[in-house]
Amino acid sequence: MPPSSHCRVSTGFRMFWFFWAVGLGIGGAEVLAQSFKRAGTEFQSVRTVVLTPAEVRPIIVVEFYHHGQINAEGTNVLVFCRGTNKPVPTRILQLGPGDFCRLAFETVSGQTTYEIFYGGNPPEGAAVPAWTNRDGLLLETRKYKDCNPHQLDSVRKAFESSERIGSDYVEGVFHAGNPFSLKPGPFLSRYSGYLHISQPGTYGFFTSSQDASFLLIDGKEVVSHPGVHGPHYQARPGLRKEIQLKPGAYKFEYYHVAVGDSAIMVAAWEPSPGPPDKPKPSQIPPEVFRAHSVGRATPGPVQMKDAKLFPDFQFTIRADVPLPDSEEPLIVVEFKDISPAALTGGGLARWDFGDGQTAQENHLYHVYLRPGLYTVKLGPGRRTGKPLEIANRIYIDRPVLTRRDEKNLPTLDQCLPILDTYDASKLDAASLRQLVLVYQTKADQVAAAFEPAVPANPEEGTSPTIQLTPELVAKMREAVRPWIQKAVKAGQAPFLAESPVSEDADLYNLVRVVGPMARDQLGDSQLALRIWQGAAAKIKTPSMQGHCLVEAADIAITDLVQPDKAKPLLEQADKLLAETKTGLAASRLHTVWGDYYAATGQGPKARQAYAKAEEVLGTYKAHAERTAWMGAHSRSTEEFLKTGQLERAAAQLRQWQQDFPTEKLAGYLHLLYARYWAARRMYDQVLALNEQLQTAAPDAPYADQLMLLAAECDWSRGQTDRAVATLKDLLNKYPGSPLVNIAKDWIQRIQSGARPKLPKTKP
Repeated sequence: MPPSSHCRVSTGFRMFWFFWAVGLGIGGAEVLAQSFKRAGTEFQSVRTVVLTPAEVRPIIVVEFYHHGQINAEGTNVLVFCRGTNKPVPTRILQLGPGDFCRLAFETVSGQTTYEIFYGGNPPEGAAVPAWTNRDGLLLETRKYKDCNPHQLDSVRKAFESSERIGSDYVEGVFHAGNPFSLKPGPFLSRYSGYLHISQPGTYGFFTSSQDASFLLIDGKEVVSHPGVHGPHYQARPGLRKEIQLKPGAYKFEYYHVAVGDSAIMVAAWEPSPGPPDKPKPSQIPPEVFRAHSVGRATPGPVQMKDAKLFPDFQFTIRADVPLPDSEEPLIVVEFKDISPAALTGGGLARWDFGDGQTAQENHLYHVYLRPGLYTVKLGPGRRTGKPLEIANRIYIDRPVLTRRDEKNLPTLDQCLPILDTYDASKLDAASLRQLVLVYQTKADQVAAAFEPAVPANPEEGTSPTIQLTPELVAKMREAVRPWIQKAVKAGQAPFLAESPVSEDADLYNLVRVVGPMARDQLGDSQLALRIWQGAAAKIKTPSMQGHCLVEAADIAITDLVQPDKAKPLLEQADKLLAETKTGLAASRLHTVWGDYYAATGQGPKARQAYAKAEEVLGTYKAHAERTAWMGAHSRSTEEFLKTGQLERAAAQLRQWQQDFPTEKLAGYLHLLYARYWAARRMYDQVLALNEQLQTAAPDAPYADQLMLLAAECDWSRGQTDRAVATLKDLLNKYPGSPLVNIAKDWIQRIQSGARPKLPKTKP
């Protein structure tokens, strides 16, 4: 894990992250740097480490970004005392993620200035002196590999053959989790160093770990806690293992296996141990590993073989902002341009943050929509006449925060002004989905302010409940709508225009959010149709593409009353989903085919399609459970329609018909769906639903009520002849209906020229 001001290995110190890269001369005149030839090879870059006498230690650890110059093996980096051609012993501790480099080197007595040369081809035949220092305790973690946690040899072989995650010097075996990874997960680790014993005697050793741990001294296992288990939280009798040690240095190793997402590893000792039934362990002091021999230093700015002045910046990951409907948070990062004044000329820096977004400021905050590896570029504000830019791959993820950090964390509202400046056309689909969820989250926060208060409790003297009335809902919708518009505008980008290439899964996940949002929350069915069709054109995975076509066909039939547009979409979906025999995708396909048949007068085929849809869904429920679920759907829809929460009513209706496709034949779902359209004053959709039910299930219990609503819609918009015809059809088909007298009364009123009234939308 690279360093940050919020996240470090257990040594506890903190550093800024520095980036450096190639620079050219100002005003067309190159400023040549020093000689870059060392150990018989020409390097590309150099950084200088200057230590004060108080900072000098036998081992120095430095961290920097190498702007793509160091190879994967770390063989083209050497450290020299200034003015010499002989490298000092060096260890590459960590390369990556991105261009991050951590290395350690041994110092030379009396020397305080060192140069790190890197880049170009590795030196040929230039042997780096062997590492001789025995000070310090090195922790290294590697990717998990299957092994037997009960056997040391199996764990050791797995560790040695696995890929390194990271390593650094630490003060002791005392960690929770993997200090080189911000994401929880299984891993292997090894601590290695020397125990420097000053007094002879008996020493008792302990280990406590989550999952297996093995403590070795001079290659021999002393104490272990093998297997998959939790840690020992108390020093119980029998856990201590005793050995005799004389003054001297003893090789120390500690292997650990973390099988799951959690990890704990602790090694302790008890010099001159007391009675075995009363162990009193303590942490092995850092002095025993000579941890004080390891110092830290910050390298100076990079100099390039061809130029000396170059841009420079530092950054700090400040916080993460979680989103309720996403596993990934927003990451807030502070960037600061610290380029030489002679280079910038007082102009604004030019940033490219690697996520498609740019800016021109010297000191700013940027919000990454999701964690990941990004190539950040910085160019000076002053034009030099030659290309001049640094570029480093940096890994962005949520930081580990202290309690002090958590007091002033950025909020979603503070992120919004930054996000509002983003160019959605340059974001990939996964990032766009995050941006859509940002605006959806803000919309939910605005809506929450209108929600009813907690019910009154006389015993506690709480305030009375605020009722969610249609008037209050109307105000809520007005306040929420701008945020939904922003969400849809951003999310539609890859489906209606050119955009960065994205994986099918990312496009599919995005359209499943923004498609329903445009259709239900924004109420723009035409736009929703274009989004789903655009997704089908971009996505190549058959199952995902087929689902997009089915959703487009559903909109064409139900919302736009254009079944002719739906047929070719369904026929194409048939081919794409030919291998999908069961499950939700197959059920949705059959359901929408049923709607098409009902809309085109093919009743038997409609009934057959609805029955097939429920059969392939494969979620059979007993009668009592089915009745309970349908009751829940209907009550929720009725309440949403009553209070004017039309977006929530639409979502409930779609979930209802998805869970129980044959409810399309019972009539009540049709009736509530029609009331939804009537509430939106979209009367053609009401009439279409009436015709579909008459085609597919004319004997449905609610067919007469839906027919009455259809007549009322015609009457309300002045089509009295059609209203009378529908009412007479009701009298003819349902002579025993309790609505007969109402229908007769309406016919008489219409024929007398009475004023129409608005449709009844309440159940």
